[in-house]
Amino acid sequence: MRRWLMFVMIFLLVIMSTQAFAQIRRSQLELFAGGAIPLGPEVFKDYYKTGFSLHGQYVLFLSPNIGVTLGGAYELFTFDGDTYVDDFIDEWEDYYWYNYGMDLDDYDIKADGNFNVIELGVGLRPYLTPATASSQIFIFGMGTYNMLSGETTVSVDNEESTVKADENKMGLAAGAGLELPAGNNNIIFQGLMRFIFTEDETTSFIGITAGIVF
Repeated sequence: MRRWLMFVMIFLLVIMSTQAFAQIRRSQLELFAGGAIPLGPEVFKDYYKTGFSLHGQYVLFLSPNIGVTLGGAYELFTFDGDTYVDDFIDEWEDYYWYNYGMDLDDYDIKADGNFNVIELGVGLRPYLTPATASSQIFIFGMGTYNMLSGETTVSVDNEESTVKADENKMGLAAGAGLELPAGNNNIIFQGLMRFIFTEDETTSFIGITAGIVF
């Protein structure tokens, strides 16, 4: 984490120095929110619902068509406990019946949980339209530092067992967006793919957001 923060600080100082010598295009602050759809691995895709996504970004410009983004994001995914319990019973009911004489349908089995991501990111945003155009189209790539946390609770006849997990992992994000004029402040639409390099399999999801440019 310390190395990441040092890198960001040095990078920001370089960009601010560049801006001091050439006011190419006005910097902008962006706030936007939307949804995040789990893609992988299978456990994440199958048992977590579409999450809530909140983003904030500050964009500095190296040239009229190249922006540097410094940002943070928060995603929260809720656990689909009903699907988890149904799949568990389908997979294990014969095993428990033949080995222990237990009928899983006779037990009150519930599952609940959540998974959230706090992200810090630095990236580049090339614009595909001229700086003078009223509407702006851009693509972007970003390196990210992700703080992951979550928990899953399974209860059988009101006897609960909870598993918690916390880890910090690096990742990448890539996507595209559209900025449109709307009175004094532009509005922005953005779609991005997120990849977090977790130990067993890469965790990935796609975010679709909209917001305001200041």
